[in-house]
Amino acid sequence: MSSEKQSVTIAKMVKLEAEKPIELPEEFLSALKPDGKTFAVLILAPNTRIIRIIPTSTNEVAKININIGKLSPDFLRKMGSIFIRLGIKTLYSTGLCFTQSACVYEGYIDSDELKEVSIDQIKDELERIEGVSSVEVETLTV
Repeated sequence: MSSEKQSVTIAKMVKLEAEKPIELPEEFLSALKPDGKTFAVLILAPNTRIIRIIPTSTNEVAKININIGKLSPDFLRKMGSIFIRLGIKTLYSTGLCFTQSACVYEGYIDSDELKEVSIDQIKDELERIEGVSSVEVETLTV
């Protein structure tokens, strides 16, 4: 059995100061840039205060927000089948999130995934899922 220290995460303490950016340690930057990825989408979940940094190779990401008025039992299956049929892989998804007044799903798609399909086509297909009340798309760019 190896006596090497095994670690799952890299952790550093930083000081949060208004008007000052948080600098990522070199270890973080090295770990975030596999395969030459030079961009990342930053995602903050305000209720948990957890920040995710998802590396990507492009400078543009689409954030898809699906508001669900009445959740159908097969919503996730239908949504998943749309993504598979259109050949789309998500960078990150929140899964289903229940807020005080609604059920919401958010997903982030790298612009590389949008070469064969348009955002309008994705939006149109997602809006046809039973129970979906609206679909909004926001383009995030560097």
